[in-house]
Amino acid sequence: MSDGWPDARHTGPQPPHPEGSASHPPSRRGGKAVVAVIALVLLVVFVIRNSQRVAVDFVLVTGHPRLIWVIVTCTILGGAVGFFLGRPARSRRQRSGGSPGGGLPKR
Repeated sequence: MSDGWPDARHTGPQPPHPEGSASHPPSRRGGKAVVAVIALVLLVVFVIRNSQRVAVDFVLVTGHPRLIWVIVTCTILGGAVGFFLGRPARSRRQRSGGSPGGGLPKR
């Protein structure tokens, strides 16, 4: 092509480069994985250090489980409750694939 005229191969939006290419910064997955491993190790150390038996009042009965199981159970229950309460509700339109107008034709 002559000077001043754009090359036809370079017009329009450019396609995204694949992950890890020289023109893009490296993925953040590695950093997130390191943070997740550190958090998991800290949780395991915390649970192991708190292995003594404790009195727990289960409304109708009182038990003496190890604190490890109280922590693990509360973590799992809290995560499940947070997951289910944090999810957005699905509307009827999204499940059926219908239009916002309820399927009625527009005039």
